Amino acid sequence: MKKIYLFTSMLFLFIGFTSNAQVVISQVYGGGGNTGAQYTNDFVELFNRGTASVDISGWSVQYASATGPSATPFAWAVNSIPAGTSIAAGKYYLIKLAAGTTASSALPTPDLDVTTSPINMSGTAGKVALVNSATALTGTTLTVGTYVDMVGFGPTASYYEGTAAVAILSNTTAAIRLNGGCTDNNANNTDFTVGAPAPRNSATAASICSTAPNIAITSPVNATIYNPLTTSVTVNVSVSNFTVANGTGTGHIHYTVDGGATVMKYDTAPIVLNGLTVGSHTVVVTLVNNAHAPLSPAASATTQFTIAAFTNVANISALRAGTLNGYYTLTGNAIVSHVRTPAGTVTVNTTRNQKFIQDATGGILIDDSAGKITTPFALGDSMNNVSGQLVDFNGILELVPLQNQTVVSSGNTLTPQNITIAALNANVNTYESKLISFNGITITGTVSAGVVTPLTAGQVFTTSTNYNVFDGTTNGVLRTGFAEANYIGATIPTVAFNITALGYDNVSTANPPVLTPQFIPRNSADFSVTLLQTQNNEIAGLKVYPNPVSNGVLHVESNLNLERTISLFDVLGKQVISTTTSNTTINIANLNSGIYIVKITEGGKTATKKLVVK
Repeated sequence: MKKIYLFTSMLFLFIGFTSNAQVVISQVYGGGGNTGAQYTNDFVELFNRGTASVDISGWSVQYASATGPSATPFAWAVNSIPAGTSIAAGKYYLIKLAAGTTASSALPTPDLDVTTSPINMSGTAGKVALVNSATALTGTTLTVGTYVDMVGFGPTASYYEGTAAVAILSNTTAAIRLNGGCTDNNANNTDFTVGAPAPRNSATAASICSTAPNIAITSPVNATIYNPLTTSVTVNVSVSNFTVANGTGTGHIHYTVDGGATVMKYDTAPIVLNGLTVGSHTVVVTLVNNAHAPLSPAASATTQFTIAAFTNVANISALRAGTLNGYYTLTGNAIVSHVRTPAGTVTVNTTRNQKFIQDATGGILIDDSAGKITTPFALGDSMNNVSGQLVDFNGILELVPLQNQTVVSSGNTLTPQNITIAALNANVNTYESKLISFNGITITGTVSAGVVTPLTAGQVFTTSTNYNVFDGTTNGVLRTGFAEANYIGATIPTVAFNITALGYDNVSTANPPVLTPQFIPRNSADFSVTLLQTQNNEIAGLKVYPNPVSNGVLHVESNLNLERTISLFDVLGKQVISTTTSNTTINIANLNSGIYIVKITEGGKTATKKLVVK
């Protein structure tokens, strides 16, 4: 009898976990403290949708990344709920989690403020579980019965309840369970909607769940704006306390689109609308009984969405004057001034298929992380009728393309506009994403938060670094914003030089924001001085000797011993010798004593060596 009792208890527990839970996760927000976030902290909100208080002492909230966890032994991050904790019927329980780096609004007083290793969630995609113990879950997917409730959010989530996860979140949106937390059909994509975070705590008025039939539209969220190329939209509905069927259930659904004919629907599958055109569209769904009569009281829901139209602009100046998040077609020709191409360990994702284009009126960055433009473009190619959305990212105006482009012409030339650093600092938006040049600048050090750290001997360019530059009158910022640029790792010149670059600016996430005018060189050819690479491309068997050299003869040998180009540079970056030869010796007798850099190019590979001349 004891074994039978144990089996019955475990079966009851399993059934309880696979049916609708009494305590559920009612809200998830992972964008806390990110750029543009409404709140400083991430949070998870719980809700008791039952009619009796529930003791959740020793339970835990657990989190894993969308496709993770990735660390052995595949355990989830755990934040435990302390002893003596219960949630009354219809009440909420707010758990304050990790803070981001950008301060924003504080949460309402949390019921649990996790101060030791608080969960730090993704703002876009992940998995959150409510577990009735503090034992960490394992694996990227879970077994029903190991958790009380589960929410997967974002398109890459590896586990969720039902047939799909909640839609992707952002720094300004949360996953919010419908009907104040009451809806629980074990289907994340229809039990939740995506909206502005609205955290509730135990001080919030109780919300006793109704048993009345209810229907809701979970997506698209009301007032959604789709891009102009959209012709199909999927409408997801969620039904509670009502069985939708054809004559065998409580009733079914009637819906209309834009006030048109009523359509009868006998299931809760998504409504797919095809052939949509630019403009506003309204969908109304209503529960009806088997006689096609609306329920009393009525149960209906409405959503309105818009398919945006393109606005034509003739040039980049007019495009830059457009409304943020609007959709535009640049009808005039624009010439490519730079294409970010992955190199080495730099990935396509890192460079985001970015292209800089400009015309006589200005420049703009095409940010193409979705890879819409598949046609290869090179410096000097032109394009027209570029269609996309105008967005802002940390102060940089970007056009996010919606479709592929073709090369209209090639070999076009662009002449950089020669300006002063003072002009850039005063009018950075005029020069943003445009080719500009400066004369006689000197790099004096790295700069961070306004503090300049002087260069050290032999210091090299590193990626994503701000360098203080001086043109004899004004200080400015050179930024190494392209990790794939071939000057990364080269020795920083210590002499004055001329430079061509792309105008750039950065708006920090500080409050208030700080604008930093900048410029980014595209490659080593943008510098008027030769940049000496300190990295060795491994010319097989390369030998440079003697070192130090005192007799005026330098030997350079390799396994192939092909014709090679040998250049020597002094410590100021000035080239003092350059020769192309198949000989293994070169005469350096005319060099003064000192330290030099030897650059050898052979068989398509390049190496550099430090050389001491006595």
